[in-house]
Amino acid sequence: MSLRTLVTDPGAFFAARRDDYSLAGPTAVVVAHALVALAGTVVVLRAVGDVVTAADAARVVYAAGEQRVSAPREIVLALWATGGLYFALWLAVAAVAYLVSLYFDGEGSFRRLLAFVGWTLVPTLVPAVLRAVVMGALFLGAPEFATEAALREWVRVKVVADPVYVAATATRPVFTLWMVYLWVVAAQYGRELSRRAAIAAVALPAALASVNAVGTLAVFAGRTLGLL
Repeated sequence: MSLRTLVTDPGAFFAARRDDYSLAGPTAVVVAHALVALAGTVVVLRAVGDVVTAADAARVVYAAGEQRVSAPREIVLALWATGGLYFALWLAVAAVAYLVSLYFDGEGSFRRLLAFVGWTLVPTLVPAVLRAVVMGALFLGAPEFATEAALREWVRVKVVADPVYVAATATRPVFTLWMVYLWVVAAQYGRELSRRAAIAAVALPAALASVNAVGTLAVFAGRTLGLL
């Protein structure tokens, strides 16, 4: 079963993997999320690092390819935390679904459920990659910024108004809801549950993910209006 089947018939995708306990593919999906987040942030730091760190005393200078990038220690830590959050999400959703499924007498190992949940992060790679590509294209061609005010004005004109960037951010909740739906299917086939029991198994992380997606969209809309 290919990833295309995950899109067109997720039930068949997971059913075909009932005896497949390999975590290689799901791990690759989660690592891809982390790398996309890291790459996008490094590109932005290369363009604006000198501006955002001008008043920061605790700076970290590190190598990014042949470039030396300067950034506040807090930003560097947040950068790595972003990558770690995808692994935390993967483990947390699988753990919660497994524990709740015990109440419904679910069958199937935690390892299988963990593998299935890892595959469900495929949809959210789409807006993540699209946003990273747009940010990379915009910031790699950015001029040198003398002040934070100049940076904000450039972002207002070049980034906020970019239709692809806006589309990638605005459609993120749709892909998040798609991922949540796949959590239900993953729990259903990973733990041999009914659809109703599978929904209950992932209800808590699903609610949190949905609220976070809508909140992110609201924050983006607020910042966009503030910069316009």
